[in-house]
Amino acid sequence: MWKKIERFLLKKTSNTIGIDIGTGAIKVVEIVWTKEQPVLKNFGIQTLPPKVIEDGRIINSNLLSDILSKLLATIKISSKHVVVAVGGRGMFARELVFPVMTQEELQEAIKWDLEKYIPYAPESYYFDFSIVGKGDIETEIKVLLVAAPHELINSLTTIIRSVDLVPVAVDVEPMALYRTFINAENAIIIDIGKMISQVTIFQNGSPAVIRNIPIGGERMTEVIMEVEELTDTEAEQVKQGQFDLINEDMTGKYAEVNQQLKLLLTEFCRDIRRTAEYYQLQNNAAIIDKMYITGGGSKMSNLIPYLATQLDLPIVLHDPLEKLEIPASFDKNHLQQIAPQLSTAIGLSLRGGER
Repeated sequence: MWKKIERFLLKKTSNTIGIDIGTGAIKVVEIVWTKEQPVLKNFGIQTLPPKVIEDGRIINSNLLSDILSKLLATIKISSKHVVVAVGGRGMFARELVFPVMTQEELQEAIKWDLEKYIPYAPESYYFDFSIVGKGDIETEIKVLLVAAPHELINSLTTIIRSVDLVPVAVDVEPMALYRTFINAENAIIIDIGKMISQVTIFQNGSPAVIRNIPIGGERMTEVIMEVEELTDTEAEQVKQGQFDLINEDMTGKYAEVNQQLKLLLTEFCRDIRRTAEYYQLQNNAAIIDKMYITGGGSKMSNLIPYLATQLDLPIVLHDPLEKLEIPASFDKNHLQQIAPQLSTAIGLSLRGGER
């Protein structure tokens, strides 16, 4: 689908490693295929120190390579073939409307007007496009245009090669995530990362809207730090603890934290609602029947019931393991706890077995 970014695709392999390099952590997943069934073989997560990745840019590639190398050695991966992803601030996506035309004509039309659509300097990015559906009238088509800077793509593939692995594809995060779903053809998927949340509206299985909201798990941790005067580590422990920090009628020790988190989440929900309403306003036939939450920031106690009430939509905590066979040797309770953080890496690894 993403041909120009997929120039890194060297060959298909049924045993592929998905590596998701985020601002807060590296996530690695290896999946093997047995009789058309994906089986989880290896996985690992390693937290990244500050200033390794900032605003979607790799700042310290040497340190990142060293951390990745140690993680791979710890989990003892067997494959050499890797799929990585771009997303968040490192990727630009926009839905466009064109008159009905052939693929060749569309390619020429987009190429001539790239500078109008993409906010990067000319000749500084890879791009691709895909027809995602019909327009509002019979003579129109909707096209999703995606671009990512050369610098980011080249940095990612260089780091993979530095640890003696082979980058076989560069994917986009929303498509990798979607690969882990069973029923999300017309859904909103919210991936809550450390610094940002990526909101994608899928229509008929294609990403129609991809938007970044500058609120992630770190903002929630900062609220706890400021109110309770805690260190980052202490605040994170409180956030991940068994406290209902988001509650309509909370009193007692964390009442002020509760109030401040609700203010933050009100802003968060407003941005999600505006994204959905704007898309539906522009597309009268759009259907949004459910919402999924995933990512490391989704694990906060009582977050999903609160968001469901505010957004008036059924919200489900996504289980990215539901397509996989899990060997008995893995601690399933531990795996279930960290599964939201592994979603993109699982989707990347699943790409290797696409038929």
